[in-house]
Amino acid sequence: MKKLLMVGTMSVMVLGLAACGSGADSKSSESEDQTPKTEEKQVTKETDTAKQDVNSNEDTKEKTEAKQDKEEVTTKEDTPATDDTTQAKEDEATTPDQKVETPKTETAKKPAAATTAAFSLSADGFKQSAVAPKTGGTVALVYLNTTPQTADFGPLKVTVKQYKLESVTGANKKMDPYSPESYLANQDGFVVTADVIVENTTASNINYLAERIQINGGGISKGASLENFVPTAYQLSGSPSAHNIFPAKTKREGAITYMLNKQNYYTLVHLTKLIVPNPNDFAEKPLTTKTTKAIDLDFRITE
Repeated sequence: MKKLLMVGTMSVMVLGLAACGSGADSKSSESEDQTPKTEEKQVTKETDTAKQDVNSNEDTKEKTEAKQDKEEVTTKEDTPATDDTTQAKEDEATTPDQKVETPKTETAKKPAAATTAAFSLSADGFKQSAVAPKTGGTVALVYLNTTPQTADFGPLKVTVKQYKLESVTGANKKMDPYSPESYLANQDGFVVTADVIVENTTASNINYLAERIQINGGGISKGASLENFVPTAYQLSGSPSAHNIFPAKTKREGAITYMLNKQNYYTLVHLTKLIVPNPNDFAEKPLTTKTTKAIDLDFRITE
């Protein structure tokens, strides 16, 4: 009986030991099973980290490349401007004459085309009209004489350097009704302008009235004007204080004019003379002159 109990006890112990061994193996097996899972997790985590690193590297690389591309684009955009500026400066340095000369030529031409020549006593200026700006309408140069003629009285010489005849048609500018120039405001007519030089050859002042120089022809005469259609700068005057006083040893030059209507003109046009009065006609003390009379000058005026 005791043997049976011992055998049974030993069997139980054997079985217990076997069960313990089995449990240890099972735990060992579970531990081994769990270890790969941990390793897998670590591998997975490392893989994800690697992926993130790769992605991060790729993002960084893309950003770097994009930045480089942007810098290249910026550099490309900036470089031509620099080149253009440099080229422009080189062009200016290489061809300065072309860039400066062209505008100067245009500037020189434009004023010449836009500027209207003004009346003066020069050969060219005398051909310009001082009548047209005041009358308007159509003013035409009909006749021009540039052959000088002199009435020599000795102490005083009167020279007609040049003269001209202008026709006035359809005057349309408003004129001062109290001005003598308005004579041609409402009718067609003519203006004779003479460039006159008065020379005093003596050592004393001479009183002389140039406005008394007359146009004569066909039995009628017309007196001169020192102001009508004559710009102030070209009016004949002996001195600033008195236009009729011509100082000793001086020459004075200026324009005198005659206004004619059509009837006057067609009467005067025949055998026209310019009657230059003797200085003794105005002198306080008689002058020793070559003649006591007026001197007539040929004064042809034709259309």
